[in-house]
Amino acid sequence: MSAIEIFRLADAPFEAYAGPPGRIDVADVITTANSTTIAAGFVESEGGPFAYRCDYEAVCIPLDDTMTWEAGLGSRATRAGDVIWIPRGGRASYGSTGTARFVYATFPVNWPEIVGWTAGEDIKDLSSNSDLGELAGVSLSSPTGPGFSWATARRSNGDTFEHAVVTRPGMGAAMTTMLLKTEAATGWDLAAGEGLVLVLDGVVRFGEGMTAQSGDLIWKPMDVPLRMETAGKGLCVSISARPAEEGDVQRTRAQN
Repeated sequence: MSAIEIFRLADAPFEAYAGPPGRIDVADVITTANSTTIAAGFVESEGGPFAYRCDYEAVCIPLDDTMTWEAGLGSRATRAGDVIWIPRGGRASYGSTGTARFVYATFPVNWPEIVGWTAGEDIKDLSSNSDLGELAGVSLSSPTGPGFSWATARRSNGDTFEHAVVTRPGMGAAMTTMLLKTEAATGWDLAAGEGLVLVLDGVVRFGEGMTAQSGDLIWKPMDVPLRMETAGKGLCVSISARPAEEGDVQRTRAQN
C-alpha cells in the first residue's frame, strides 16, 4: 500500500523551466512516479509577462498577491487562493511584481513529456513561441470575490462547513476542483481514489499526528483512506481526476 505524502513549499525542489527574460522555476512533486491521474507541484516566477500554450488541462492557484493573470474576460490582479482554469489548448499568461509562487495541477499526469521538458536538463525559451494558445476558455474564480458562490453543508455531528465546486467534468473539465472553508475544527473523509489537497489557510491534521499548513500539498494515493481535520478556521482546495483512459496520457512533441 502506498503512503500519504506531504510536500512543503519551503522544501520544494525547484528546477529552472524558462527564462530569461524573467524566470520560471518548477518543482514537479506529483508525477508519473506517484500518480496515475494528475501531476502537481509548485512554480516560482519572477518578472514576465509570460505566455505559452498548454497542451494539457491545468489548474493554477496563486499563493500570494503579487500576480496578474490573463483570462477570457481580461487581465486581473489575483489574490492568494484564486483559481485559474486553463483548458487543453488554452494559454497560460501571467506576470508578477517581484517573486511570485503558485501551485499547479495538470491532466494528464505526463505534462513534462508533452512539452518536452526534463527537469535539470532543459530550459525553455518562451520568447520564440508563435502559438500561444487560446485565452477565450481560460477562467479565473476568486473565492474572496463578491460574486463567488459558497454552499453550506452540515455533517451528521452538527458541524458545518462551506464548499464550492470550481471545475468538474460536468462543467467541461477533466479535473474536479473544490474549495472547502471552515470556521471551526471540522473533519471530513477524502473520497476514494487519488486526490490532492492544498492548504491555503489554517492548519490541517491528518494521518498519524501529521499536520499541514498554508502552502503545503497533501497527496492521497489510490488505495489509502484519508481523514482530515482543520484545527479551526481553514481554507483548502481539493483537486482530483478520474483515472486516465487510453489516449489521455499523450506522447506529443514540445509545443511550448
